[in-house]
Amino acid sequence: MLLILLIAILAITALVMLILRLVRPDFGYHWLIATGGALVSWIVVFLVKFQLPITLQMVNWGPQTTFPNSFILVADQVSWPFALGLCTLALGTLLTDVIRAYDLEWSNWASSLAITAIGLLSVFSGNLLSFILAWTAFDLVNLIIYLAQLQIGRSRRRAAWLFFARLIGSTFLLIGGVIAVDDNASFLLERVSPGAILFIVLASGIRISSVLIESSIIENQVNRRSFGTVACLGSATIVFVFLARIASAVGNVQSASAGTLTIFGLIGLVSLVAALGWLLAKDELDGRHAFILGVGSIVIATSIRAEAGASISWGFSGLLSGGLIFLSSVRSRFSRWISLFGLLGISILPFTSSWGTHALFAAPLNIFHLLYFFAFILLLLGYAGHASQEKLASPGIEPWIRLVYPVGLILILLVQLTFVWFYLPELGEVAIAGWIVGPLISFIVLLGYFWQNRGERISRFQTGRLNASLSLEWLYPIIQSLFRYLARLLHFFSRVLEGEGGFLWVMLWIILILAILIISFAS
Repeated sequence: MLLILLIAILAITALVMLILRLVRPDFGYHWLIATGGALVSWIVVFLVKFQLPITLQMVNWGPQTTFPNSFILVADQVSWPFALGLCTLALGTLLTDVIRAYDLEWSNWASSLAITAIGLLSVFSGNLLSFILAWTAFDLVNLIIYLAQLQIGRSRRRAAWLFFARLIGSTFLLIGGVIAVDDNASFLLERVSPGAILFIVLASGIRISSVLIESSIIENQVNRRSFGTVACLGSATIVFVFLARIASAVGNVQSASAGTLTIFGLIGLVSLVAALGWLLAKDELDGRHAFILGVGSIVIATSIRAEAGASISWGFSGLLSGGLIFLSSVRSRFSRWISLFGLLGISILPFTSSWGTHALFAAPLNIFHLLYFFAFILLLLGYAGHASQEKLASPGIEPWIRLVYPVGLILILLVQLTFVWFYLPELGEVAIAGWIVGPLISFIVLLGYFWQNRGERISRFQTGRLNASLSLEWLYPIIQSLFRYLARLLHFFSRVLEGEGGFLWVMLWIILILAILIISFAS
């Protein structure tokens, strides 16, 4: 029941805020209600840890022989860290929002809680069918929130494109599920067949890449930092936990092959380009899509390498370290050091939350590992550069706000330390790469950071051109043209069907479809 209670607390809190807004439009304590709900859910998610594993069948659609696959929720050592990360991100967002509360509306906080609730539903999904349904529900809720909040036509069109892109990803996941059922008669992740792996990885890649569109939907800077952070990182997290679960299935059904090696290399190239875009971004919000894409690419790579522990470690660390820097809108002398401490979370140093990621560099090694090695260096360099930027608060901030704001940032750091104690590997089982890779990358990053501070080494012209390419602004006119041609095609068919010969056209199409089906079954 704790799983239902955890999700219900967030959903009910968001619903209460909506009702209060409708009944009492002048109600001024929405932030307190939202923070209270997020705090209670954060406590409950820690209680869930002591009852693991938990399996809960939500829907029973009939006899087991007829409907062997149902919607189930599973809380275990894979899903719990990501649930903790989502709840921490929601609470940290609300605590840090006090410094920009006068520029935010109640809908941002209610939307953050709603996204977190549906995100937890996706995180706890226990089979492919549950993931498909939860992903679709997440996309629908996200689309409704965007359409309700956005007023600019361009942003609303991008929200529709985002939903369409994610729908394509869910479609590929559905195809992979159909193949898995055809091979094993089951939607269980542990029995995923080799033929389904390609579609599943492709579905995950499309959904993670959709952050390139989502990051630019919200044009208001304050809203982008608040709800935008929860939405972008939440949509990535539901893919991270899925990839962590699929990692064990990849190891069971598939060994290294030329095709797998090619995919591993292509993903490494994507991670390197994304990391470079993150490094060259003018600030952390401008490069948020590149950071998430870089982190997500490495999670996909660890999944392909069948390293479930590395997927959990890196996905969890990327979620919290990313949330830390995206939420730090004010960096005084003290809070700037808090942001810089988030660098340890993704440093792969021993006894940090990302230490398990060293398994990506375990034997057998190949030339493509160099792409990931340099991607880590660029990600850390970019993080250090953005976190060290000074951002002063507006004058006249009340003392209690100055006290609460850093608490939200410190909370994220403490949760990362908690993860280390819960998931510390056996020291005797750590490969030599686990003691070398992290310190080596950190040493190179330290040298690069001091070298970078000596002066600007890359021209702003080159930086602007690369950022323009990575932002996908050039792709939006192409998508808009495709939608325009599709609308014309649908309008043409509508006119044909409404004409005098419309009925004959319908009959002809039906006959053709029946003929194709008969020929297919006959063969």
